[in-house]
Amino acid sequence: MATHLMLGAYNAGVDSCWLNNFNPEELKRDLGLPEEEEILMLLDLGYASENAKPLVNHFSRKELTETVQWR
Repeated sequence: MATHLMLGAYNAGVDSCWLNNFNPEELKRDLGLPEEEEILMLLDLGYASENAKPLVNHFSRKELTETVQWR
């Protein structure tokens, strides 16, 4: 779901960032949402600065052998 919203934003010329490290129950309480509402994700939308760039680690990758085991 987040991917489709991010792609839609991109097609509209809007930058986005999926926020995935939050406590949905705490945020629900802080926002005063009713019990039947459920927070599935947070998506930050806006326009990036012209000089914005990815962090240094964005393009670094581990060797496949460091993350996958073949049996």
